[in-house]
Amino acid sequence: MSQRAPRPSVRTDPGSSPSTRCTGEVPTRTVIGALEWGVEISVAESIVRFESRTVIQGPVSEVFERLADLPGYGGWMHRTGLFRGCSLTSAVPVRRGTTYVDSTRMGTFDGEVTEFVSPTRIAFRETLRWFGSPMTQARPEYSLEGDESATVVHHVAVGELYGWMRFMKPAAAWMANRERSRTLNSLKRSLESD
Repeated sequence: MSQRAPRPSVRTDPGSSPSTRCTGEVPTRTVIGALEWGVEISVAESIVRFESRTVIQGPVSEVFERLADLPGYGGWMHRTGLFRGCSLTSAVPVRRGTTYVDSTRMGTFDGEVTEFVSPTRIAFRETLRWFGSPMTQARPEYSLEGDESATVVHHVAVGELYGWMRFMKPAAAWMANRERSRTLNSLKRSLESD
């Protein structure tokens, strides 16, 4: 029986570019000032997990409103990654059970708001289908703590891969790290520059 080598934790200095290594079942973390994230891939299953904590200089209510304004994502999300746009498929206001489509370079995700507790928690479930078959399901969630001056955003996103996409776990972990980090950086930039 072979012994498993220890999984290294990757750290960078505040001036360097962030990097994350995704291996095995143990999450790796990167810490840069007030921004921390990690990606975990499970070898036994087809799960990719991203976790991050960041501080945004702004009231918790404004951070929550920005995250809950799904059609408004196009105004603050950078389009350098997979994101193209988001639109509601059910009536406003956004609340638990609200449905939407999230257009990406990979295709269109059908989504639903699964938790809505203003101003502390919002969660989503999104499924990407190709030719009628599910390829992946993402479950991003945000827990917020704060006051009128600063908000701590704890973000967890779990993705499950189906079919042949299961063989794409390393690439999916890399994309999850980039896309979730891009979302948080865009959110932070949009609120701190207002």
